[in-house]
Amino acid sequence: MRRLKMLLVPSLVLLSFLLFAGCKAQKVQAETQRTDNAPLVKSNVLSELENELTQIVDKVSPSVVTIFATQEVQMQNPFGEDFPFPFPFQMPPQERRSLGSGVIIEYKNDKFYILTNNHVVQNAKAIKVRFDEHTEKRGRIVGTDPKTDIAVVEVDAKDIKDPQQRVARLGDSDKLKVGQIVIAIGNPYGLERTVTMGVISALKRSIGVTQYESFIQTDAPINPGNSGGPLVNIWGEVIGINTAIVAEGQGLGFAIPINLAKWVADQLIAKGKVTRGWLGVIIQEVTPDMAETVGVKEGVIIAQVMPSSPAEKAGLKVGDIIIAVNNEKVSSVRDLQLRVMKTPPGNELTLTIVREGKKENIKVKVEAMPEETKVSQVGPQAQDVGLILRDLTPDEERRLGVKGVYVSGVVPGSLAYQSGIRPGDIIMGINNRAVTSRSELIQAIDGARKAGRDKVLLLIRRGDTNLYIVLNLR
Repeated sequence: MRRLKMLLVPSLVLLSFLLFAGCKAQKVQAETQRTDNAPLVKSNVLSELENELTQIVDKVSPSVVTIFATQEVQMQNPFGEDFPFPFPFQMPPQERRSLGSGVIIEYKNDKFYILTNNHVVQNAKAIKVRFDEHTEKRGRIVGTDPKTDIAVVEVDAKDIKDPQQRVARLGDSDKLKVGQIVIAIGNPYGLERTVTMGVISALKRSIGVTQYESFIQTDAPINPGNSGGPLVNIWGEVIGINTAIVAEGQGLGFAIPINLAKWVADQLIAKGKVTRGWLGVIIQEVTPDMAETVGVKEGVIIAQVMPSSPAEKAGLKVGDIIIAVNNEKVSSVRDLQLRVMKTPPGNELTLTIVREGKKENIKVKVEAMPEETKVSQVGPQAQDVGLILRDLTPDEERRLGVKGVYVSGVVPGSLAYQSGIRPGDIIMGINNRAVTSRSELIQAIDGARKAGRDKVLLLIRRGDTNLYIVLNLR
């Protein structure tokens, strides 16, 4: 009996251990299963962010459309334009289809008005607008503006459910700041209503694709087909129209600020064209090199005044430096261009200028820009003396309408060449003083050197355009 008891006790202990281990295993297994089914990380912030983003996309997406534009392209001689013999028959025009995006910005009189890029619909013979996979309608171009790459397309809104709910809400692009979160919605490569997200990388960018530029730069991925689609802020407001990318880079997308796009669109909808304010001057930036010679660090310098223009009537002169408009500082050529452009014809602007070192105010009555006039900046040709010079003949002076010194040659690699002076240029002034002969110009350059100056400012006529060039003397 005692031996039986001794055997029974270990057996009970072993059984108890096994029962305990089994229960423990079941408990661990149950806890593991609950853990597998539960969120790994609980984050109210991320959950709320995700919820907000999906709500923004749901809200804005109905206003985003796909635009198909059909153009007729005249086929060229397959052997090239320089082929000595004419091609035996006329090649028939071929159809080409471009694809882009658009955003509905207005609904009235049973019509949608869709904002997009000019390059999406340019020269289109037919336009189709797709609202969703089941709804596609013909569109009509209301107006285009190549100078800002903006266009407006009109579409019949009949049979579209809740049309007013499809109109996008527009924000204020003047209040944007670098670092703000943005969402791009569009149809890259035909993949409809693709959503990407990023931040505003920079503001007021100029990349040389249109005449009037003040782009929003973003790293939100933008691809071919996104053109014309909206760039949206975290409040679901459209703050830009996606327009361009830098093909060689990543995270380099550009959008037209919505305030500029809306200003253009309103005029296109109202009258089919854009009327801009015009001064009639050719201007360029005051570079650091120029600042040393003119004594002004900021503003834009007038390189040419158009005959009979508002600028000429007001008394503006070549060499004047515009530093403010209506007491607001002018920071760049682009800044002045946009301010003048948005000024209604007939209104008056007060320009603060620096002329021969003295500050003064000049009132200019803005006129409508003639359609054929191209008013733009003159980009500096070099930042940095091997000149072959001769006097202009009296006949050349009468024919060209200028007085100065003709540059018949420039020594390659010389200071003049590095400064951007080229054969055929006519030097009309040095340090804001007119020169009419070769000897006068050489004397002025020698005088500047003797005075210890390292550079002089030249006023040059190149073709039909005046421009300033800084000539380094050492």
